Amino acid sequence: MSKLLSTKHRGIRRRHWVGVACLGLLAQAAPGCLYDPDEPCGDGMEVYGDKARCVCPAGSVYTETGCVACGVHEVAATSSCECEDGYSRPAVGEACALTPDGLGDPCDPAAPDCPAPYDHCEPTSDAGYCTSACATSDDCKGGYACNADSICQRPPTGLGAPCTTSDDCAGTEATFCDTVVAHSCQVQGCELAPNDCFSGYECCDLSAFGVPQPLCIPQGACMP
Repeated sequence: MSKLLSTKHRGIRRRHWVGVACLGLLAQAAPGCLYDPDEPCGDGMEVYGDKARCVCPAGSVYTETGCVACGVHEVAATSSCECEDGYSRPAVGEACALTPDGLGDPCDPAAPDCPAPYDHCEPTSDAGYCTSACATSDDCKGGYACNADSICQRPPTGLGAPCTTSDDCAGTEATFCDTVVAHSCQVQGCELAPNDCFSGYECCDLSAFGVPQPLCIPQGACMP
């Protein structure tokens, strides 16, 4: 789900997750909201097609300090740059690198043949993948996270993949296409309680904004 951002003269009034835009005719209904008609969104942002929202350019994400362009082997997700398929971060904050050999390889849970150190075959809805046991997420590699079963869990397939419609996300675990800001696939249909989103995400009811099923969004970004 995108952030909707108000504008003011030579700048942007930041909103948390979802706010009210004031461009064009909307400005007449919000006399306290001022904007520069030459740069209604301020520096570094673009006017969305309906002329009621300010968004970051494609290939970048919104942060508290403005739009940030994604780096090498990264794609824009809802509020962060994620590694593209086949790449992962060796540790939080590090650049995307090739995922370690063997981690995430397909396997058969009924007859696992995963070599060490990724010698656990974690079942999925259609097959399984090679991973390892853990005590904390510090034990996990390649962007995996330690789950409640003490297994390094793979990030949802398709998460952060570029898309223009939800058809581009079909066949993955991230079936919702954010077509407004991130232009990438996100996980929908999560459980609000208990939260079953991947580590670092929380399940959020965004039905008031036209999202029919709850969506996994970054932890702390869901408005009550």
